[in-house]
Amino acid sequence: MAKTVPAIADEATLSMKIPHITTAPPIDGTLTSPIWQQGVKVLLGYDRQTRGPSQEATTAYLMTDGKDLYVGFDAVQTRTPILTSQHTNMNGVDTDDEVKVSLWPAGTHGVNYQFISTPIGTRYQYSSENLTYEPTWDAVAHVGNHEWTVTMRIPLRAMRGARHDTWLVNLTRWEPTTQSLYVWSGGQNFSGTADTNYARPMLDMPAALRPLPRIGVYGLGSLASGLAGGSTSRMGVDLSVPITSGTSFVAALHPDFSNAEQDQSTIAPTALRRFLNETRPFFTQGATYYNVFECDACPNEQSLYTPAIPTPRDGYAIEGKEGPWTFAGFDAVGAQRNDAAQSIVYTTRPRNLYISAQRVAVNMPGLKDDTLQFAAKWDDLKHKFAYIDYGTESGTNVTDPSKAKFAEIGGGFYGPHSFTGGGVRRIGAQYNPVDGFVSNNDIAGYGLFSQHTWTPNGGAFRSIQASVFSDFYHSSQGLVGQSDINFQMDLVTRKLWEFITNTGSSYLLVNGAVVPVTQESQKLIYHSGTATPTQIQFLTGRYGGGRLDSWFRSTTFKVGERGLLSLEADDTRQYLDHPLANGSSTLVQWLERASYAYDFDRNTSLVVGVRRYFGPPPIPNGGSTCFVPRPTDPNALGFCPNFSLAFYKRMPHDEVYVIYGNASANTTVPQFLIKYIHYFGAEKGI
Repeated sequence: MAKTVPAIADEATLSMKIPHITTAPPIDGTLTSPIWQQGVKVLLGYDRQTRGPSQEATTAYLMTDGKDLYVGFDAVQTRTPILTSQHTNMNGVDTDDEVKVSLWPAGTHGVNYQFISTPIGTRYQYSSENLTYEPTWDAVAHVGNHEWTVTMRIPLRAMRGARHDTWLVNLTRWEPTTQSLYVWSGGQNFSGTADTNYARPMLDMPAALRPLPRIGVYGLGSLASGLAGGSTSRMGVDLSVPITSGTSFVAALHPDFSNAEQDQSTIAPTALRRFLNETRPFFTQGATYYNVFECDACPNEQSLYTPAIPTPRDGYAIEGKEGPWTFAGFDAVGAQRNDAAQSIVYTTRPRNLYISAQRVAVNMPGLKDDTLQFAAKWDDLKHKFAYIDYGTESGTNVTDPSKAKFAEIGGGFYGPHSFTGGGVRRIGAQYNPVDGFVSNNDIAGYGLFSQHTWTPNGGAFRSIQASVFSDFYHSSQGLVGQSDINFQMDLVTRKLWEFITNTGSSYLLVNGAVVPVTQESQKLIYHSGTATPTQIQFLTGRYGGGRLDSWFRSTTFKVGERGLLSLEADDTRQYLDHPLANGSSTLVQWLERASYAYDFDRNTSLVVGVRRYFGPPPIPNGGSTCFVPRPTDPNALGFCPNFSLAFYKRMPHDEVYVIYGNASANTTVPQFLIKYIHYFGAEKGI
């Protein structure tokens, strides 16, 4: 008979002892085999949403045979329908019901691994060490009458750094329709599934196996027009060599990232520089090691912003965790250009204090840039925290070192349903790292943010959230550099309708003049938080030299059992007080987009996308401007159509991509390519 370990909120002595078995349990989506009853039985009895007892029963069983960890979940679900929309692994996490195993094999300061399954066995996995973590593991699930079960097999060889006495664990279940997160070890200050302070010992687990090196070799063939560079073929290598159980040497030789492109096009109004997400694996795999600092109610600022780095010819990196130290460094070598970064972080145990340092450097003919960033944060792990950040820049673009600095001090108070915090900061006029992202410099002032969430026990609303944001900065010339005040109310019903209303005003210093950049908004969403939302949003306000009205409309719905069709139509209309030099008094821009995704099986998918945006953007504008003339009117600004297609097949040691076009490009890239990757040694991301 399995021993039961109940969930006890804020119980620091909670632990589980893992039984050792000689015969592996069947991974068939049921818990009927007597072998499952040999496991330790734990109850997920705490709900982070209500900060009280779980409203639905969830039981988990754990055991090991020394090679694998076996986990079974039995989830009762009577309050809401069981969501099972996703059929391809690693696609659409948190949009379906899920169960999750969070593991820290090396203890508090080690790497966090998470293994997730939906009620139909769609899998997701994450590693705090490598964002491209994709080992082979098993999850089989079954949906019954108001109940679903999951059985997992997690190879111990897929995790690094463990000793038999260092394993930590937590178990959770996510219910998106109610926003409930059921937890085995939780409490009033539990922040989420990666919260190390609530991870508890998993006793009698074996030590980890010595990690294997990984060598990924790719071959690529491309058929393309001369405009796209012409047809070609090439090869490259991606490798990871363990130095210790927690540290690895990583390299990418002649990398190709054509399979990592994503459509990030938007015409959402912004007068500030537009931020893009990194998608290239050499940079994403170690992203968690960098930019370790706190910044509350602040402009977007970070000394390392890898999308600013051109794709390198070769890249080399060291990444590791050793005790309380986390460290990394990379060197991206390009054509007459070198971009490098180093980061080191010291974290106490418990994790209530960290101190970090980071350096980013750029060297190329005619330009050198060097940025240093330091940060520290203290948290009492109950209700309050404080932090301090400091940075300096030197190099070709810096003529006055006193203007190439930033400094910030802040803090806040938090509780189960509320947060109030902010900071005061100064960013010099010449602080603008070449490989960094600073949305607004030459400012000094403050930012404050406060939010409270109500979760009614009954009634029509699942949650009600109110927030207020305010900041004010002046420039070195004494002018208003940036000013915002904003109030927002967010209502979510139990039928998954969501209404968000936002009011306030914003001003920004642009080319020596303070101009309004206000966009008050109303937003309505149906099927909020699921894989099939429908939403419409209207924004309006004084913007630049006129009034700007913006509409955003989108819907996603299932086509058959395995297909998803997404449609979007957005437009911005700026009515100017005074015509431009070309006589235009109204600036109209459109973005239209459609995509179809089909899941052949858990590891095979096809995505087809078509997009176009055209017309002049509002003034001022921070990005996403199309300068390609329309075929019928060469003097008109902006006609950018794009068509792309991507087929993907994943196998334990192989990946196949068949791609047409480039989803991230402004216009269609006339190229067709096939890319094949084989991994020798360890699997992808291990």
